[in-house]
Amino acid sequence: MPTMFQRLTGRGVVMATAAAVAMVATLAQAGPPALSTNPGNLAIFPAKGQSPEQQRADESAAYDWATQQTRWDPYQAKAALDQQSNAAAASANAARGGAVKGGAGGALMGAAIGAVAGDAGKGAAIGATSLGLTGGVRSRRAVKAAGGSSDTAVAAYQQQFSAWNRNYMAAMEAKGYTVR
Repeated sequence: MPTMFQRLTGRGVVMATAAAVAMVATLAQAGPPALSTNPGNLAIFPAKGQSPEQQRADESAAYDWATQQTRWDPYQAKAALDQQSNAAAASANAARGGAVKGGAGGALMGAAIGAVAGDAGKGAAIGATSLGLTGGVRSRRAVKAAGGSSDTAVAAYQQQFSAWNRNYMAAMEAKGYTVR
């Protein structure tokens, strides 16, 4: 049974190609979505009958004003927080391998020492256990430290965002909007 593309001939091929090109061109022109001027996703009601265009302009002005007042931009801070979180996650993932690496190194060292003493297998087992435990302890400490710094950064972001959002809401209310 022929596929859809095998059945297309002449005019059908031209139309299918044109449709595909139009879809790609539309997606290329659309680009990434614009950042919202309402990052707190607040409910904003135009209490004085403002038009949608006026509301967009007022939201943009309120965003700028809140950013100037707090000297803090939620999108820039979120990007920095994401970078910090990714770095902490990478550090924690690297540290999680500590027990395995310690155990492997300990096994090698224990096998060498055990070979001299006459029982390489027993020496490897002792070395793997002792250095594996040491590596595991270091690994857990590193994971805990990475998680703690990430939690602190998130709490600081939330505190700053709260102050920024209060300024944003005040600016919108001053322009005649009901904000919740």
